[in-house]
Amino acid sequence: MKLPHKLITLLITILLVGCGSVPIANTKVPVANTKESSTFQKTVVSLTFDDGNADNYYVRPILKGTKLHATFYVVSGFTGKPNYLNRRQLRALYADGNEIGGHTLSHINLATVSGAELKREVCKDRLNLLARKFKVTSFAYPYGHYDDAARQAVIDCGYNSARAVSSGPESIPPADAYAIQAMPYIVKDTSFLKMTRYVSQVEENGGGWAIFVFHHVCDGCDQYSVPLETFLQFAQWLSEQQKNGLVIKTVGEVIGGEVKPGVKP
Repeated sequence: MKLPHKLITLLITILLVGCGSVPIANTKVPVANTKESSTFQKTVVSLTFDDGNADNYYVRPILKGTKLHATFYVVSGFTGKPNYLNRRQLRALYADGNEIGGHTLSHINLATVSGAELKREVCKDRLNLLARKFKVTSFAYPYGHYDDAARQAVIDCGYNSARAVSSGPESIPPADAYAIQAMPYIVKDTSFLKMTRYVSQVEENGGGWAIFVFHHVCDGCDQYSVPLETFLQFAQWLSEQQKNGLVIKTVGEVIGGEVKPGVKP
């Protein structure tokens, strides 16, 4: 399936202007061509994007057109730098109902730092995002790596949850809200049908929480990438399956809890 020329032009324009001024509310998202359909009674899906890469902004009209929301885990120290989302783009995503979460100050492996540096990476990142008027309750460990000290730092800095990777699906509520397990990373050759099978298999195995981890949105620009067309198909499929009982929520919506005050490192 090829994307309509008008949609491609719209997406590129939105990414370039980066201010949310393009009228996307009435964008018509093409319907994914799939016969795969199930009845879902026990499965919740969360869409998460790591790092705050600029190409993540391509999915904004898709999420809006399918009425889905995602969690964007942001490295606040990279905001506005080349190839990363800027503040106005993050504000536009947030205004649409998406969640903004923390992902450290500089995308460092938290298992390799300790003490004051560890707390600065986690707490300062959250303080930055809170200062930008985001309600920040969710965190993701860079590379999925953490140890007991990193887990405790996330708690001490006021987060309600922390997401790791690759051992999902997770239960609801999770056994450990600070070690939430996601589905395997989405990589450049992860097909649309494989993503739908992940969701269907969770339901078939008794249900649970299927958390998807995306990084880049592009056609093969990075090993950890998803083609825009593939994401479009998957988002449309998820939207359609809601009538069959599938629930799509942000991480913060699943975990719940109040927004705690920021903590100085």
